[in-house]
Amino acid sequence: MKWPWQTTTAGADRVAIRDDEQGLAWVQTAPDGQLRRAGLEPRGSDSPADFARRVRALDLPGRDVLALLPLSAAQLLQIDAPAVKPEELKSAARWRIKDQVDTRLDELTVDVLNVGDGRSRPTGRQLFVVAARNAQIQALTRDAQAAGLQLSVIDIAELAQRNLLHAAARAEGLGDRATAALMRHGDQALLTICAGGELFYARRLDWDDAGLQPAAAGMPALPAALEDLDFVDYGAADATPDTAGAPRLVVEVQRSMDLWERSWPELPVAGLWVKAGELNAALVAELAPAVGFPVHQLVPERLFPGFDAAVADLAAANPPWRATVLHLLGALQRHAA
Repeated sequence: MKWPWQTTTAGADRVAIRDDEQGLAWVQTAPDGQLRRAGLEPRGSDSPADFARRVRALDLPGRDVLALLPLSAAQLLQIDAPAVKPEELKSAARWRIKDQVDTRLDELTVDVLNVGDGRSRPTGRQLFVVAARNAQIQALTRDAQAAGLQLSVIDIAELAQRNLLHAAARAEGLGDRATAALMRHGDQALLTICAGGELFYARRLDWDDAGLQPAAAGMPALPAALEDLDFVDYGAADATPDTAGAPRLVVEVQRSMDLWERSWPELPVAGLWVKAGELNAALVAELAPAVGFPVHQLVPERLFPGFDAAVADLAAANPPWRATVLHLLGALQRHAA
């Protein structure tokens, strides 16, 4: 099974799916990345065999299918690169994350990729480690095969969002600059920072509509892995006027931007793109004065002409589905050029 930073076959229609307990979301794109069609097949009360027959009836291209894991289905951990031979890197990384995962190592599928393009930081080279449960990967592969879909790539939300961010930044002439994206994924928000199309930073934040309220005076500490990357005390007493009384999500984004500025001073963030459903405009208005650089709404129609018309009916019946389609299209963008 190939992970998404490896090359796959090009020149034909591509299909991306997300399979979970609710059903199968899917998109089909032309070789140039243009959306051909998309759909949502609910599981309902069907048996696995009956559901597989319904998916087969969709007549999707069955080869070179990409499966996108939900944000909650995989962990993306950042570590110092072990000083080992290249062929031993994955095994060493697996051992390094043993205290950061909530299951036994032999129950996990693990892979690694460089943070950014492998550029060294003052503290040394960093790696991202992807960890997903074997049982979930096996079930996903089995269900896809039963539906006549041959998986060639399993992708994760952080890398799909990286692709969307790079497309948005490139459209503004900022493809080589550091840029950020904040997107909602159900009950979490994902913050990513990229430069030159490569992922440098990813952080998951709690999302709560009611939680977009002024932050309390006492702020929790950043996760240990993030604190290790900086040397500044992010106590509540240090809050700046820009974030005083701001929603907690906004404060956490600004703290991450402070961390980035100190970790990568040679790569200042040139813009932040936000996709948060109905709260998009309000969140942009809150973030703009807090981060000190341009903040934009991420508009799918600008990245994928015809997007709104293609998903209008299904999105009206199931609003979260519209965001799922966008994430699936993001996953396919890595191979659209």
